[in-house]
Amino acid sequence: MEFIPNLLTLAGMHLLMAMLPGPNTVVVSWLSATVSRGDGLLAAGGVVLASLAWVVLSLFGVGTLLLQAGELYAALRLIGAGYLLYVGAKMLRAGLRAPAAAGGTSARPALASRSPFAAGLLTTLSNPKSAVFWTSAFLVAVPPHAPAWLYLAIVAVIAAQSALWYGAVALLLSTDVARRSYLRVARWLDLVAGGVMVALGLRLAEEVRREIALRAAS
Repeated sequence: MEFIPNLLTLAGMHLLMAMLPGPNTVVVSWLSATVSRGDGLLAAGGVVLASLAWVVLSLFGVGTLLLQAGELYAALRLIGAGYLLYVGAKMLRAGLRAPAAAGGTSARPALASRSPFAAGLLTTLSNPKSAVFWTSAFLVAVPPHAPAWLYLAIVAVIAAQSALWYGAVALLLSTDVARRSYLRVARWLDLVAGGVMVALGLRLAEEVRREIALRAAS
């Protein structure tokens, strides 16, 4: 019972981060509402797997290595920014095209090689800041003498919470009511979702630009 508070702290931090609007939520929501429940759930599965990858890598100290290898960390974030801009551009293009027919959404574009799972996976993997976040969280919430079972429990809890949250988003946004509502304002929601993704990509690229400029000036 000694380490239960540590586990609950990390679980709470993760749940709050997952619930904040971000690229993962946008991709799962957009695919669920525009394509199908199955595509939304597949995207959620990709998000869950990539989230676990960042958590496990953080446990092995990858977040610290990324911070120490400044050029590599900057390059990875620029790649991530490029991917977010790519996804956002596809959403914006969907919003600027003629609205989908009333009877369906077959004209909606795929986001990543026609694979919703890849869309969720790549969206989450495009953010190496996740490794740095989890490294910091582990340093704060997990004591050095923590037993192995605590680390296994952390991975299990994060997997369960990610699956429940993004799965719930996919199920909710793919209901008939949600999809009918979406079709009424499809163009505007596509533009909003695309704008959010583009803004996130630009913000990430700007962060890297500032860091490079500061290093060059020092």
